[in-house]
Amino acid sequence: MRTKTIRHLIFFALFAGLFSCGDSKTSDNQVVTQAPFAPYKILRTEPYETSGKAQIKCYAYLTTDTITTDKLSVTLTKIYDGVKNYSDFKSHSSPTVVAVYLFTSADKATDMPEAWIAMLSKTPSENEPRITFDDFEVKAMVGATDNQKDEDEIKYEQISEYLKQRNTDLCFIYKTLYDMEGQTIKQADIKYPDFGIDHSEYQGKLYAEEKKKLFKKYNINDSVSTTITVFGMTYCK
Repeated sequence: MRTKTIRHLIFFALFAGLFSCGDSKTSDNQVVTQAPFAPYKILRTEPYETSGKAQIKCYAYLTTDTITTDKLSVTLTKIYDGVKNYSDFKSHSSPTVVAVYLFTSADKATDMPEAWIAMLSKTPSENEPRITFDDFEVKAMVGATDNQKDEDEIKYEQISEYLKQRNTDLCFIYKTLYDMEGQTIKQADIKYPDFGIDHSEYQGKLYAEEKKKLFKKYNINDSVSTTITVFGMTYCK
């Protein structure tokens, strides 16, 4: 799903406004245009250090539904510039590895760390940070603010109507399945603490049994299981 990785010369994107001081004007009183970014909040920042690496991970979420890939890029860069000089390490003066994850909601940032809409990473081997988008989710958010329906939006409406007819909704089923997966993994951890094939097979069996009960309760055909997962990951905040 994460199909497009774009390298940006991002430091120039923010030069015009994000680091200007005072009244944001030049010496000849010309107003400096600030690069637009999507409003966000930082949920948490996680530093981690070993003898050879100093890593900082930052998790943030959007507070707007109106986005573009350009705004996401500037937002990630703005957050990156705020953490790239983190210095509270024991043996490093600054991070050697930085990762910034941007989500569409606080719930996703908290409970679904793999469901980011965009992320930025910077390693010692890279001259510039690398920005990656979840193209499917970006497309869904952009599409939600225009008046044109594409094929994915039509499919989303179809699965939503299908579940509505069964007295439930996409996000409830999706989040129930997500929680169910986490619970069955914990059960498998207890029975097979060494993981391996037995752990995987046992967890898969437990999950399949619980999913079958859920789908039977709401009369959901198993053929739409993948559709629920794909669209739930995209549309459910």
